[in-house]
Amino acid sequence: MKKVKKKAADFLPDDVQNAINAFIKQVNIMAEYKLNSMPHEYVKNMLEVIAKYPEYNKLLMDMINVLKKYEGWENK
Repeated sequence: MKKVKKKAADFLPDDVQNAINAFIKQVNIMAEYKLNSMPHEYVKNMLEVIAKYPEYNKLLMDMINVLKKYEGWENK
């Protein structure tokens, strides 16, 4: 896995930016240490923060659909 050289867009609300950037940071930690997973709290927090904004519902649903491809994700 390669490191991600991105950050959340500046137009997003601050809490959404923070949640996305925390997730990206964890992805980079996974890449650096060749880990297979990250603490589920990062994904959960990102989804919960995005869910507060109805205008990002499509993004939220797209993320959930990606997660559904991974068995057992909903039990975290």
